[in-house]
Amino acid sequence: MSAAETDPAGIDLQVLADLDAVMKRIIDGTPVDPETSRRIEERADRITEEIRRTRGVMEDARFQALLHDDEDA
Repeated sequence: MSAAETDPAGIDLQVLADLDAVMKRIIDGTPVDPETSRRIEERADRITEEIRRTRGVMEDARFQALLHDDEDA
């Protein structure tokens, strides 16, 4: 990634533009174009895979137990 693709804080400008498109969708209903949706879905898939790779997959029973614990708190 070149310096032109990130802002001074190191955030990818494409990610910021996609976030802006999503926020406009939430605020005033402006449709998100298919290319932006594709990029967002691809990023989400990469993040999900990284979490699965580094943290593993939680068993359903354990997940349900944690949800139940939260309800009791």
